[in-house]
Amino acid sequence: MDIVIVGSLAYDDLETDTGSVKNSLGGSGTFAGLAAAFHTSRRQDPGGTLPVGLVCAVGDDFEDVDIQLLKHAGLNLDGIETIDGGRTFRWHGKYEGDMAQAITIETQQNVLDGYEPKVPAAWWAPRVLFLANNHPSIQAHVLDQCEGAKYIALDSMNLWIDIAFEELSSVLRRIDLAILNDNEVRMIAKDENLIRAGESIRSGEALTGGKDSGIGPSILIIKKGEHGCIALTDSGMITLPAYPTSDLVDPTGCGDSFAGTLLTFLSETESLVPSLDELHNALVHATVTASFTLSQFGVTGIVELERGEYHARLDTYRRMVGLL
Repeated sequence: MDIVIVGSLAYDDLETDTGSVKNSLGGSGTFAGLAAAFHTSRRQDPGGTLPVGLVCAVGDDFEDVDIQLLKHAGLNLDGIETIDGGRTFRWHGKYEGDMAQAITIETQQNVLDGYEPKVPAAWWAPRVLFLANNHPSIQAHVLDQCEGAKYIALDSMNLWIDIAFEELSSVLRRIDLAILNDNEVRMIAKDENLIRAGESIRSGEALTGGKDSGIGPSILIIKKGEHGCIALTDSGMITLPAYPTSDLVDPTGCGDSFAGTLLTFLSETESLVPSLDELHNALVHATVTASFTLSQFGVTGIVELERGEYHARLDTYRRMVGLL
């Protein structure tokens, strides 16, 4: 398997200034998987299954139409476990104003409460393993299973920084690349200077135990929402703006589609240790993909994305940042 994504499949109730939806297909694994599928499908034989696998648990309320949507995208669902009598993870949230931050109204863990992912044995050595946002103890459990993973990336959130920082620190020392937003980076490092904060995470200084306990991830991607992203690496720094758009409907899943795209392009590099140019190219694609995600509610922006439309925007963005 080229890419294994361990993250949630969910149903969301969403409220924004543009409207609202109920029972919208969502979840970190869903958005990351669909984005990865879009970008790997260019090398897929018609009707074939892509080298992208999802790992998660769902309840028996998970709609067959949504299973078929994921299958139609080409995703391998052998890692999806259906819990009889259980309900799928559900999140109710809203966005206001500039929609920079989600406001959680209700979270129902349901089948994910106490869940320990079971990665199929055939997937224990993927080229890329993505630990999407989850409790650090669950991420560590997956790492113990997938000891043969060639390249490991992680996403997290402020909740785990607050309640499970020691476990998160331990996991951050076992991975190659972390994808965090600017607020999370500042929280971990307790430093308002974003670059200094990010470098202290990479060095291990900001993590539990400090540098004496080991270094952090060699690459740190810092998401800054409408202000773009920063990548900190041993070889230097990359900064990119967000794609400017007025089509802001629902930002749910933007970070996950960003991550799924980024890791798809990194999975295609020969050594899996990306050069600055390879990382830059992956970040360009990730940024453009995220701009489509927020243009409609739920996964619609990715599912209905036409390849010609994508490449037109990609060319526009490349010209905007001086790459054409």
